[in-house]
Amino acid sequence: MKKLVLSLAACGLIFATSCKKETQTEVTTEGEVVETVTLEPSDDVQAVYSQAEADFEKAKKDLEEAKAKGDKEAEKLAQEAYDKANSAWEDVKAKANEVGSDVKDAADNAKAEIKDAAKDAGNAIDNAAKDVKEGAKEAKEDAKQGINNALEKAKIK
Repeated sequence: MKKLVLSLAACGLIFATSCKKETQTEVTTEGEVVETVTLEPSDDVQAVYSQAEADFEKAKKDLEEAKAKGDKEAEKLAQEAYDKANSAWEDVKAKANEVGSDVKDAADNAKAEIKDAAKDAGNAIDNAAKDVKEGAKEAKEDAKQGINNALEKAKIK
């Protein structure tokens, strides 16, 4: 039983730490950055998942065969093996769902943070553009005033 629990814990850790991450980035015409992230379990995680499922199916088949033969001792051992394999299989499925949910929550949080950062950056760009326009307008007025002053001085002499 200890080995079973340890192996399930190891499966969960392997699944959580060894996902393949594929990212696609798209910039819309409005300048908004849209990023799509797809996480898929690695081959090792998929192997553990498949092995747990295969062990469960084998234990189920062995139990059915033992019942068909009528051997009570074999049936008892097969039932114990089935119960352990079923428990392991359910634990692996539950852990996979839990990790998937955690990853989804983290991705949603990251998406919200990225959206906020993009909005802040957009506001900063808009403010900088306004500052540049105001600076250009002031420079134009200063130049115009300078030219007028120069013309006035030229007329006086």
